[in-house]
Amino acid sequence: MTTHGDPGSGTLTQREPASSPRLRIRRSAAVTVAAFVSWLAVAPLALALIAERPLWGWFSVVIGAAMLAAPLGVSSWAWRSGVDVTQEGVTVKGMFSERLLEWRHIDGFVTDSDGVAAILDDQSQVRLDPLRPENLPQVLEIGGQELREEGDEEQ
Repeated sequence: MTTHGDPGSGTLTQREPASSPRLRIRRSAAVTVAAFVSWLAVAPLALALIAERPLWGWFSVVIGAAMLAAPLGVSSWAWRSGVDVTQEGVTVKGMFSERLLEWRHIDGFVTDSDGVAAILDDQSQVRLDPLRPENLPQVLEIGGQELREEGDEEQ
């Protein structure tokens, strides 16, 4: 099942294999589209710099290659980075990194207008971009956790 949230909220993809549920949250596809459009805009100038070498020879090639690589890097980052939620924990993925936050180390979540952060057992916080507050019920359900508001008392 695929659900698209608000334009800036990212893309939610929930896969439900028979063994364990999984929620994958990635950045909005608009980031990739914008990177592709910018690549189309800079490609003629970048290729001209590489082919013609108007500025100190090798320097033009370096600038042209960087102009072609930057939009490709942004689109790769948008596809790779995000949050995966499984029964084992929450995995925060970056362009070149991945960190698993096991459920036993997560004390709670804090939400604000920018998104969600996990509070760990050592009281440090880890931002869970592009996770949004409206995704928390799904996240907690997959992890077998219950939703409690701040100030709720256990009886």
